[in-house]
Amino acid sequence: MFALGFHYLNGWSMAAADGARKEQAEWPPHPDRVFMALAAAWFETGEDAEEGEVLRWLENLMPPEIAASDATTRTTVVSYVPVNDIRTGKLPKNNDLKELKKKGLALLPEHRVRQPRKFPAAIPADPIVYLIWQNIELGKFRKGLEQLATKVTHVGHSASFVHVWVEENIEIQATWKPSKEIAERRLRIPVAGRLNNLARTCNRTNVIEYSDLKTKADRLKGKEKKQINKIMEKRFGGKTPLSLHPVPSRWHGYSRPKKTDYTKEIGSVFSPQLIVLTITGKRLFLSTTLKLIQALREMVMNSCSQQPAPEWLSGQKPDGKPSIKPHLAFFPLPFVGDQHSDGRIMGLALALPRELNPYEAGKCLDNFLYHPETGLAREHRFFDSKWFECCAELENREHPPKNLDSHTWTRASYVWASVTPVVMNRHFNGKSKWEQAAESVIDACAHVGLPRPSKVLLHPVSAVKGAPHARQYPQLVRKKDGGPQSHSHAVIIFDEPVQGPVLIGAGRFRGYGLCRPMDKEGANHV
Repeated sequence: MFALGFHYLNGWSMAAADGARKEQAEWPPHPDRVFMALAAAWFETGEDAEEGEVLRWLENLMPPEIAASDATTRTTVVSYVPVNDIRTGKLPKNNDLKELKKKGLALLPEHRVRQPRKFPAAIPADPIVYLIWQNIELGKFRKGLEQLATKVTHVGHSASFVHVWVEENIEIQATWKPSKEIAERRLRIPVAGRLNNLARTCNRTNVIEYSDLKTKADRLKGKEKKQINKIMEKRFGGKTPLSLHPVPSRWHGYSRPKKTDYTKEIGSVFSPQLIVLTITGKRLFLSTTLKLIQALREMVMNSCSQQPAPEWLSGQKPDGKPSIKPHLAFFPLPFVGDQHSDGRIMGLALALPRELNPYEAGKCLDNFLYHPETGLAREHRFFDSKWFECCAELENREHPPKNLDSHTWTRASYVWASVTPVVMNRHFNGKSKWEQAAESVIDACAHVGLPRPSKVLLHPVSAVKGAPHARQYPQLVRKKDGGPQSHSHAVIIFDEPVQGPVLIGAGRFRGYGLCRPMDKEGANHV
């Protein structure tokens, strides 16, 4: 293996993740940004043949792993900076002040135009970052890469100074790894032909040649000037060659290494690898669950790159009939379970079928999760004039709030209590109706692949602090006749630890029947 290390000498990285908007700082640094820094050093120092061979080799490698600490973001403020120098041209003969300003006085401090600019910066806990290529040996490319690394002065903004070096066969723990599944972030990576693309975009040779000829023509007169102008016309066709900003390279998903081996735990048909969205805007409470989940589901369906949406996503067979296979479930993530919990919805989660190929899920959901041009998490607006007005986007903080952390809802536990009520599949009458209802909850657990509970307790009040009374939730209605379906809160006790998410009952795909682990983490008894 080999790694490319770089140390941010100022203790911060100045680079924009959102292009020209320059409102969000980029972190971790994109591999393509580092490649462009290497390419810029190569262009500006004579385009050594050995170094060029190294760059063409790098662009054909698989995406590197990244070792980068967490970072905070500096508050972005607007700065007003002078524009680039302008050409004065010929001065007016009448010395008109306005014309003089246009021709030259605009360069003076009191007349110079300033434009608003933003300079987003990330401040990492550790200013040293590594790009790591596992199972790749440098071999003959070591000398050229080391030589090129010494020429790199900055990554990102010209004020973002770095020291770059090469490491081989050292133990470095990656914090971000390439992923073809549903990824936490999307980063730009170099691809084959990237160096040639940068050379064409920069157009360095033509720009320098044109500038030299133009400067020479401005100093000459008569026949000599006409001769230079003819050369320029023949060489450039009367057009000024431009040096353009490089276009973004290919996006690739990156995720943090998985911390838990989920295969060891007993769980349901739903994968414990949740997709979590964080919500901003007006406060929402759990009583809005049905309406909000319906809006989320419609947005996910419409964003799917495959139309009609596959069965695992839509819950419908190609002929329109309900699917009998496990499919995508949606549920709220409320502020519950703590002393001051108030039941407001902090986020939303998507639970994939456990047996679903993650790569297939990524293909269908990437367009919903990420903006195709910037690679940033896509923000979605949800509006209902009566129920809600909010925005949601992918939660990708390293340390999210407790109720937005997947582990809070998926850790193994003997005891689970409902946060949203469990919807019964039928009505029960008679003196033993509660016993019958409890037995139906036991059946509901078995229906999603969970072991048979040893005990089920039903009550209209949730055992989870902050969760509303069962009657505060709108009732689901049966599809056949439109009749209301009864629901109740539940406490479910198992004889062995069960992994979440625990979603049970008739409303499990629409946010009802969501349970939370209740025993202390690490406990081996009820």
